[in-house]
Amino acid sequence: MNKTLTSREAILSVGKEVIAESGLRALNMRNIAQKCGVAVGSVYNYFPSKSDLIVATIESVWTEIMHGSIGCTPQLDFTENVLSLFNSIQMGCQKYPSFFSLHAMSVANFDKNKGRDAMNKYFEHIKNGLMKALNYDTKVKKDAFSEKFTKLDFVDFIFANIISLLMKEVKSCDFLIEIIRRTIY
Repeated sequence: MNKTLTSREAILSVGKEVIAESGLRALNMRNIAQKCGVAVGSVYNYFPSKSDLIVATIESVWTEIMHGSIGCTPQLDFTENVLSLFNSIQMGCQKYPSFFSLHAMSVANFDKNKGRDAMNKYFEHIKNGLMKALNYDTKVKKDAFSEKFTKLDFVDFIFANIISLLMKEVKSCDFLIEIIRRTIY
């Protein structure tokens, strides 16, 4: 085997290629080492376990997906921000087929805490962006929210529905957008 040098970034890049071509289930230490042209031990130098490799690769995919998102844009209303987010994640799911629906289950098989922490990190980032977008939206009715119907609960509801649509591989969030419009405008 060619003992070429590699880096954490190179390993993650190959890991993302494997996910894009064959899905998350095909990600393993031996396959990554072979594709990097290094010994399996070299991969273990950067990732002490298969679960560490999987979690780091998932984080790398999420970073790429979120990098493609325009994020919270104050010039857009809340519904436009929701649509942008949905489209960005959906495009990421097209590049990495079945990634979104399988990654939580796959990580859970290896290390629930690491997988949950990685997933929650990106989910919290997304929800914080949605909350900022909601707070920036000047079109929202002044009486849209109350003690029983809070902005936080609304953002959690919208996020849960985005996740549900993506898990079901629904191609449009138009119905969710209509619910938002009828509720807060």
